Formats: sequence, C-alpha cells, structure tokens
Amino acid sequence: MVDYPGNNIFEKLGAFIPGYKGYTEKEGRRDTDKLLRLEIARQLDGMKSGVDEIIRQQTEGKKIDFIPELDRIKRKLGLIADQIRYASHGEDGFFDVVQIDVSDLELLYQYDLDIHEETENLAKTLKNLNDSENLKKDCTSVIAILTSLSKMIENRDKVILEVR
Repeated sequence: MVDYPGNNIFEKLGAFIPGYKGYTEKEGRRDTDKLLRLEIARQLDGMKSGVDEIIRQQTEGKKIDFIPELDRIKRKLGLIADQIRYASHGEDGFFDVVQIDVSDLELLYQYDLDIHEETENLAKTLKNLNDSENLKKDCTSVIAILTSLSKMIENRDKVILEVR
C-alpha cells in the first residue's frame, strides 16, 4: 500500500485532486487570520470583567469620581473587540497562493502580531489600574492605548489593500 502525506483520509484523497493543496493552504491562512482576530477579541472581552471589578471596588469605597472614565473604558473595550472580530479579511481570492506574495502575507501577519502585542500591553496596563494610586492619569493612559489599538485595526484594511 502506498503511503500518502496527510493526517486524515481527506488529505490523503486530496493528494489526488489537482489544486487541492493550494486550496487547503489558502483555507489554512484564512483560518489562521480569523482565529487570531477572534483570540484578540476574546481577550478584549475578558478585560471588561476586570474593569467591572474596579468599578465595583470604587463604588464600594464610595469613590465614584472615576466611574464615568471606567465605564468609557469598558464600552471602548467592547467596541474594539467587535471591530477586530468583524475586521475585513480580504475578498475570497485574497489568500490564494497565486494572489498574494508570501512576503506580503508576512507583512499582514506582522501587523496582526503588532495588534496582538498592543492588546497585551493594554492588558498589563489594565491590570495595574486595579492598584493605581492615580486613577485619573492611568485611565487616561488606558484610553490612549484603546484609541491607538482602534486606529491600528482601522488601518489593517489599508495594509490589506497594500498587499494586494
């Protein structure tokens, strides 16, 4: 019996179909792009519960001066999570092997990685917000990071257009 590459029967059968490998590579790139965006959105959604905890602590301590800023942060987290979750991923042919050069694809992946790193930076800043002595200044820093992250996601569409 001849051994064919692949992990499952469909991949083995796909070895007989012309163009199948290119199709699976394209789908793999599309899936990777989508999974990364969904992971970033999940992280952003998770950060809202941390902000809720800070709001609860502030309310219990009768420190309500910064509740509006904290609420604004929470709303922006939700908006940016949706922004990345539903970000453009290119048209049907965008991830085709013939359509996009590997170096261009790496540019897009690096941009997505930069978005992920900015999300990690945001998570650290939010974590420090809980122990903050200067909540007003730190809320302003968080809002600045959120604004930067939102712009990065908006500019992602420009990166997609550049690599086409």
